[in-house]
Amino acid sequence: MIKQVKLLLTNYKQYNIDDKKKTSLDIILSNAHTQHSQEERIEWVQQLFKWIRSDSYFEHDEKVPVVKIKFLLMLLTRNPNWREDTRKIFQETLTELSAIEFFCEVGLPNQLGFIGELGEKIMDKILPRKPINNQLGELLLVLFPDKEDAEWIESIDEKTLELIFDLFQSNEHISFPHLQSDIEEALIYLVSQIVAIGLSPLVRKRIPHTKMKTLPFFNLSVKLSLYLKIKSENLENKTDTNEELKNTLYSELVTLLQDTAIAVKEVYYHLDKYGVSIHLVYQLERLNHFLNRTNALLEINHSDVIAKQKIAFFTSDLIKQTLTQRSIKSLLSGNVTLLAQKIVERNSKIGEHYIAQDIGEYWAMFRSATGGGLITAFTVYIKNIIITLPFTRFILGAFGSINYAGSFLLIQFAGFTLGTKQPAATATSLAQKLESLEKVEQIERVTDEIVMVSRTQFVALIGNVVSVIPVVLLINFIYHYATNNWIFNAHMAEHNLHSTDLFGPAIIYAIFTGFLLWLSSVASGWTENWFAFNDLHYLLANNKKCQLLLGNSGAKKLAHFLEHNISGIAANVSLALLLGIVPEFLQFIGIPLEARHVTLQTGAIAASIPSLGFGVLETFVFWRCIVGLIVVGFLNIFVSFALAFFVAVRAKKISSRKRRLIYRSVIKRFTQRPISFFIPSKSSL
Repeated sequence: MIKQVKLLLTNYKQYNIDDKKKTSLDIILSNAHTQHSQEERIEWVQQLFKWIRSDSYFEHDEKVPVVKIKFLLMLLTRNPNWREDTRKIFQETLTELSAIEFFCEVGLPNQLGFIGELGEKIMDKILPRKPINNQLGELLLVLFPDKEDAEWIESIDEKTLELIFDLFQSNEHISFPHLQSDIEEALIYLVSQIVAIGLSPLVRKRIPHTKMKTLPFFNLSVKLSLYLKIKSENLENKTDTNEELKNTLYSELVTLLQDTAIAVKEVYYHLDKYGVSIHLVYQLERLNHFLNRTNALLEINHSDVIAKQKIAFFTSDLIKQTLTQRSIKSLLSGNVTLLAQKIVERNSKIGEHYIAQDIGEYWAMFRSATGGGLITAFTVYIKNIIITLPFTRFILGAFGSINYAGSFLLIQFAGFTLGTKQPAATATSLAQKLESLEKVEQIERVTDEIVMVSRTQFVALIGNVVSVIPVVLLINFIYHYATNNWIFNAHMAEHNLHSTDLFGPAIIYAIFTGFLLWLSSVASGWTENWFAFNDLHYLLANNKKCQLLLGNSGAKKLAHFLEHNISGIAANVSLALLLGIVPEFLQFIGIPLEARHVTLQTGAIAASIPSLGFGVLETFVFWRCIVGLIVVGFLNIFVSFALAFFVAVRAKKISSRKRRLIYRSVIKRFTQRPISFFIPSKSSL
């Protein structure tokens, strides 16, 4: 066994040495034998390009690979035998390889859905590289694996390109006779994909046209077929009789492609206005990629003489697209960003309602928060009853979620506030305002907004706390008066007290809870986007069953109610599920994380004091837990706010310069007027 491991390590080291070993150009060219098999010829081509690509840094304003190519061409010119062998290897190899996939698949998404595309990319990262298998596209990935390759290919001058193309030619024929037909087949495939996506209900219904025949996608296939037919007849007859017709059809085809691009923009506008679907965004991304590739190939194909510079730029673009297409990050960025932007916009509208603009709104928020604290007091005791039930932890977690959901929904519909739910929404509202940040006055206005957000969070949290403590104690005293017992027994009271111990895991639990609070805001924005995207307001208002049960006006009222409250319902229900079930599930798989929500924990500690005796107020442990409670509240708010702000800034693509400007302004304001972050100053009254 040890010998086998040593042999494996030795072979691996030798592989690394062979892979990094540099072979001189004269040895490579001396090994150019035309009688080799296809596999050996491809391996020789790889060796040659490995020599060209090594040391790809700038030198005398030229990329080293370009300098090496010029040196190679000069060497081949001086040595006719090497030139002939090299030419034949390139000719035979490229003639045997199919270029159809090279033109219509390389660098393009080839799955029907976002999940399939993501799965394929993950598998590409894990599985071994595909063999070349007579595919020019696979050879391209092997020869040009880096973005730097695209840069030096673009930098090749016209004269050098001319010499390179001469390598693929002889007196009798051009080395790539099936290039034209492969491009045409690729065009047929690409246009068929454009038509299929463009005429699909998902896309078609979001373009303001009355009939399918009026869509630019409809005539693309017919126009392309006619264009290719006329072009083929001209080549077969070797005449220019239909040259004018060919040019006219080409112009009409280009115009149709431009109209198609405009139609795609209309779909994006619809998404921006009504809601986003990742699946639809993915299809639109595919459509854009197919359109760009079709335009590029059509331009190359239309010319009777292949434009060498265009081929070079096309190859360079293909390398960039391939590397981007293979990236999981670019897939997520391209498809999820639009959804993230829409969620941010939805949350920002909600967040504006959670910002107290003046002293009146400041105290209104305090009163609203006291109502939230009052309801939370009952939630604390119901939670205690649930814990004592003889069920498994997961079932208890489900009951806990029901308790939280009922409490949070009651707070929402009573018009009260739970302070820790605000930060994620207000963060997105701030990020929206950072988009147009340029002048000093705008920076000051955003700083003012941040100050208002800060003191609104503060007063909401204070309102929750000052309300939950007396209500919890009052309920406990009433229960004690009636039964001569405290609601919490000594063991549970001890557990509640130590649950926010500054020296315990409470800080980690508070960070985890802040993450859950942020997730609930994401669920809220996503649900509202889903409601708008599927036009549920219209569907509910005009649904026959709803109209039969509720009447026409009742159905409209239901649709109106959900349109204005679906976001809050989703936020509350999702937060309830996250606080109740997620910690139990994590415990089940061995991750000891618990939720620590500041208002609920404050109520639990207040309820525990009578059980432990009021002498506990004089102990160090108690005050250590109180400090821990303050830290828990800060982390609940800070983590959810920071995550929401980070995602909003990324989704809105706000520059780091703008972020730095606002950070400096906020720090400056805090050093000058720290109290304004918590209590409105006289100037704002």
